[in-house]
Amino acid sequence: MPWSMMRPEPAVRPEDIRLSYTDPVTGRVRARDWGEQYVVINGVVLVVKHIYRARSGQCWEADAYTDHLETMPMVEWAKAGGHFGFVHVRRRLLLEQIAREVGTQEWQQKKAAWLAVPRSRRVSRRYRVEWRGPGEWWAVPAYPQRDRERGPFASREAALAELGDSAA
Repeated sequence: MPWSMMRPEPAVRPEDIRLSYTDPVTGRVRARDWGEQYVVINGVVLVVKHIYRARSGQCWEADAYTDHLETMPMVEWAKAGGHFGFVHVRRRLLLEQIAREVGTQEWQQKKAAWLAVPRSRRVSRRYRVEWRGPGEWWAVPAYPQRDRERGPFASREAALAELGDSAA
């Protein structure tokens, strides 16, 4: 058994679990009416969903974040029973259910399996480089509510070199 699984994880209380509309992997902010929030607990990202306008299934759900995982290894991971899944009719009771599970041996095994699934190399481009005049290249953010403009740069190549994978 790896050392990380033998070490106890810090206890989590339901009142310490803070849901956010900001996707922790991409940094995008979800609209409140999407019924989707995120929480990171001891390195595991959970997506908490509640469909307000559904005719059936008026419940809260929490599953592991899988948008950034490679497809086939993720399918194998899910078939092997490594997925996280929580469901309850009340938000408070769902958070209590999650808090009880954190730190158990089953949680640690599922966490280790989730962390072992390869992540996708797709990188969402946060900036677009545009020309505004002689010697003025600017990095314009794809999400202005999160990032601010950067520049001016002397050339397109200089801007791309500084921004790396986050620019197109």
